[in-house]
Amino acid sequence: MFTARTPNARSLRFLALSQASLFASNGLTIPLMANHFGGLGATPGAVGFLFAAQQAGSLVAPYIWGAGSDRLGKRRPIIVIALVLSALSLCAVAFIQQFAVLLVAQFCIGIASAGFSAGNLALVGDLIADTGSRGRVLGLFRMTGSLAFALTAVTGGFIGDAYGLWVPIAIAAALQALGCFATLGIREATSVVLSDVTQASTVQPTTDQRHAWMFFAVVFVWFYGMGAVAWQWPGMMHSLGYAQTSISALWALAALGEVPGLALAGILADKWGRRPLLMAGLLGQGMVYALYRLIAPTWGIVPLQMFRSLSFSSYETPALLVATELGLRQSRGRYAGLYHTVAALGGVVGASVGGQIVGVWGYGTSFIIAGLFMAIISVTVARKLPVGTIKST
Repeated sequence: MFTARTPNARSLRFLALSQASLFASNGLTIPLMANHFGGLGATPGAVGFLFAAQQAGSLVAPYIWGAGSDRLGKRRPIIVIALVLSALSLCAVAFIQQFAVLLVAQFCIGIASAGFSAGNLALVGDLIADTGSRGRVLGLFRMTGSLAFALTAVTGGFIGDAYGLWVPIAIAAALQALGCFATLGIREATSVVLSDVTQASTVQPTTDQRHAWMFFAVVFVWFYGMGAVAWQWPGMMHSLGYAQTSISALWALAALGEVPGLALAGILADKWGRRPLLMAGLLGQGMVYALYRLIAPTWGIVPLQMFRSLSFSSYETPALLVATELGLRQSRGRYAGLYHTVAALGGVVGASVGGQIVGVWGYGTSFIIAGLFMAIISVTVARKLPVGTIKST
């Protein structure tokens, strides 16, 4: 996947393995976590607050993690600490049933996720800075995560139905612990000076801070939709009579569709620029959210999940590319952290507001609001972004 011609190919492979361990654990847990909490007696509103606690942990922590990696000059220690903290927190979620403990554990998972996300994004940005086709390489790198997620999402449903929902959560903790060993093969980016010169010469001309903040507005809205819908989606499907195995399989289907989608999005981002794909992702995902309540009870849920894969891929690869291109190596951790801080803020608002809307008006209303919000931002904000790289001044 990452050939010898790709600078820092060896480190990219080991970083991809570390990322795969995290995504594999997410595949085991995310499709069933809402139902796990529901089985413990949590109402839809309480489930929303539990996920809001996780997002709250991610709110300020990414920038702190990212700035710390810039100051330290290394990303790998941040990734290792984050994986260990996440594994311990998942153990608490699996084995302890008190709401207060679950709330703290979810908060710690958010902090750990923030550390991994900021460190991982900054490090991959360092490693691909010397690469001409950054979109292609980043798309392939991100693709490994979705593949790992898809493979374990199906497994998690079977295990949860057979042995209880706490079992795949415990397995996920073990997977994250194993991911720490993959980091032993990672070496920090080489040719730092050349990387900065190469990147500065290949990006589009600089744009003003207004465009950067417009990009972050797009990020906020995207993750508002994710927070409002993704965490509540398993509960909606369960209310329609879907077994946990079917819910996990449908989520895995969407993740599997991302595998080619993320790679294709990277290639198109190099060829067409970032903006067209970001707009398509917002519009497409907004349509998916608005259609869920209507389509989910029918056979149409299968093609709708595949369309969700394409719209997600259309956003994910170019958004991560822009986040790595906002700053050079000495400040890349801060920008990567800021990206995930804005994402967490959107997720907190989405999970909190979405959970309350579900509790009062039902799943359909919450999903439609999120979908309309994304579509409006696509045609009013995202279309004003520069076509190519957004480079801060």
